[in-house]
Order: sequence, then structure tokens, then C-alpha cells
Amino acid sequence: MALFLNNQDSLAQKLEDSLNRPFIYMRQRDIELGNYSVVLINFNNIDECNDQIGLNKLINAALALGKPLILLNVKDGSILSKILGIGFRGRCIIVRPYSTYNVFNALGLTGEVMQETGQAVVTQNEDGSRCFSVDETPCNECPPMECQAFFENLCVAEQVRMIEGILDSEFKVPEELCPMPGSSPADLPESQFKLNYLAIEGKWNLSDQQVTNNSVVMEISLIASFNPKYKYLRIRSVGAGFNPANGADMQYNSTYDRGYFQSHVNIHMQPNSSKLRTLSTEPKNVNKQAQYTTSSEFSVGVDLSKNPTFSSSYTISETMTTTVSDFNIYNNGAGVTADWDFDLSLTENSIWDIFDEEFLKKAKVKELPALATRNLQAVTEAVWYADNTVNDVIGVQLYWEVDHFHCYVTGDWASYTEHYTHKWKTVGYQSTPVNIDFGSVNA
Repeated sequence: MALFLNNQDSLAQKLEDSLNRPFIYMRQRDIELGNYSVVLINFNNIDECNDQIGLNKLINAALALGKPLILLNVKDGSILSKILGIGFRGRCIIVRPYSTYNVFNALGLTGEVMQETGQAVVTQNEDGSRCFSVDETPCNECPPMECQAFFENLCVAEQVRMIEGILDSEFKVPEELCPMPGSSPADLPESQFKLNYLAIEGKWNLSDQQVTNNSVVMEISLIASFNPKYKYLRIRSVGAGFNPANGADMQYNSTYDRGYFQSHVNIHMQPNSSKLRTLSTEPKNVNKQAQYTTSSEFSVGVDLSKNPTFSSSYTISETMTTTVSDFNIYNNGAGVTADWDFDLSLTENSIWDIFDEEFLKKAKVKELPALATRNLQAVTEAVWYADNTVNDVIGVQLYWEVDHFHCYVTGDWASYTEHYTHKWKTVGYQSTPVNIDFGSVNA
């Protein structure tokens, strides 16, 4: 823990020295942000609970002026949610304000890369008879130098450059999430909606020559309705997607050796409250289809006595169509849990199905479809609702998992061995959820 704190203190100091005109929060009373470009808050130096009023004033003033925030060592996501509408623990959180929404980048999300291996020894006789011997090892953590997560293993100077790169970049709402006029939460009165985008990203080494780069953007919409008297929470996942080789070629891709490729993706959303009820989860099960569509629809009423320039009712209805060839989708939702598995059809029954065994020949590794080796977008959507009197801070588990395999064959036709190495990692907010303040919207 001491090493972590020292590293974060070093990062805070380096950011102070490197950023262009940063405002460093030290519990100042009179704050004028006009001459600053970014606000830096190191929560190691403040008490989140006792400083809530000062933090609220500072953060809202910064966002109103379009100033991005860098939040280090956030310990209590529920306090942050009372200020921003959503909040979560984090080593480094970047918040970029836009006209109707905020964008959150969480750096340094932890999680171990797990690994297991297996091999099947096959001997063949000239009469065609075969003998199989299968050996599989139990799962364990990858050696730390073999599969390193990127941000937390960078030196402080490189961490600063990564943060500066995010600050200098322009966030664009993913095309799949761009609404038609009249169907978006942003069409409602300002007090009735909170719209935020949370990027849950992970980049790490699968081998010494292959890096996987994965990005899921969670669109989090909280909406209050005057009639019907509900509050709706809608979360949609999209983003750059899952890329086993960071957009490049796999390290191995030949007749007898392929990998690492992605075989499975899981998207999980789960509110930790009995006050919410599920309205819809999309997609449903999708099997052997080239593409699929997700959609939801619900009505939101507006109190015209308070908002006379708006319509009395809006229908929030948005549709997304996504390519999913060669992957099957299974909707595992139950109760308030929304959960989907995206499984490569070639291997969903058994990884051994990847091997092509021919009579009196050495086995081969089957060719892989494009989405197993390139960009796979896992587009999902869940909508929950609660009475519009609910003003609690509700935690929601939001995370994804991706599985990668390296499969290869050694030996000759008479005696060969089929090998696989399986690695997987879960990234996001599981034991410590994303906190959403239902009191931040009202109708």
C-alpha cells in the first residue's frame, strides 16, 4: 500500500509540473478557474466526506466552464456520485465535460490475467486406429512480467503522457449510440436526465509480441418521468470493441499454429438494489446470424407547469444494429441482472473443436473468422425502472471479460500433440460498483 501511495504522490507532483495551467485543489475557499485549463484533485490530501461542500462547488464550477477534471485516489464513489451523478473508486479518473453529458476515463483498473493450459497427445497407427491422452492444468495467474496491464506498470512520465493524450483527444459518441431527434434523453428538461459515458478499457500483453487492446463505452442514462411516475436507468455498451492484437496481425497464424485469438466475451450489468425492476435487456439469444438489433422504448412525461416549452410526453426509442457473424450471443439475464455471453461458434462447445483431424495426417488448426482476430463490438442494452420517489445512491456492477486462446500442433502424422493456452481477464467494476445517484434527477 505504501508503494502505491508513493507512486500516486509522484504522479500528482509530475502532473502539477507538466500540465498546462493546472488548478491544484487544496481546500481553497475562493476559487476563480477562468485562467486554468484543468482541475487536479488528489483525494489523498482531502477528506471526501468533510470536504463535500467544497468539492461540489469546485467540480460544478469547473464543469460549467468546460474544464476537465483529473481525480486521483478516489476512495468513496458514493460521495462523488452526489456531485457528478455517477461515481466510483479509482486510481486516476479523467472527467471531460460536454454540453449535455460528461465522459469518464478510468485508468489503472486492476485485475489479474488468468491462465490455463491443455494438451492432447494423439498416436495413429497405419490401420487408422488412434489413442488419445488429454492433460489439462488448473487455472492460475499469469507470471507478472508476461501479462502486464499497461497504465499501472508505466513509469510516472509515461502515465502523464497517457493522461495528456486523453485530455487532448476529442470524444465522439459512438455512431451506434447517436439518436434520432426526439428520441434521446437530452431532449428532456435538464433536471430530468443525467447522461454520462464511462470508458472501461484494458490493454495488456498476451505474449512478448502480441498486445490486446479492448475498450467498452458504457452509456449511462438516468431519466425521471412526471407521468408515468418512474425513474429509468438505461445502460448501453458499445465502443471500439475487443481487439486481440491491437488492430495488427496475431503473433501466430499458420496451418499448425494460431493465436492469440478471442473466443469469448462477457458483458455484465447488475444493480445492487431491490428497488429497481427490469424493463428490458437486449439482445436476446442470437444464433448463426450475420447481425443483430438491440432496441428499447419507454415513455417519459414532462410537467408543463414547470417546463411550458416542452412536450408533455416523449418516447425514448433508439435502435442499434451490429455485425456478429461467427459469434453466438446468449442472454443470461435474470431478475435485475443483465448478462450476455458472446461465444465463438467454432469453439463454444469445446476448444478441442479448433483442431482439424484428418485420417493418417497430422492435425491442423482451423482457420479463424475475422471477428476472432480483429474488432468485435459487444453491443448490449438494459433498462431498469423504479418509483420516481427513489433518491438513493445505487451501486451497479459494470464489467466485461474476454478470453484468448493460442492453439498449435507439434509432432508428425504418427504421433502429434494438440496444445492450447487459455488466458482471460475481467475488467471493470465488480466488487466496488459504479454508484449512481437517483436523487440527481427529478420531474
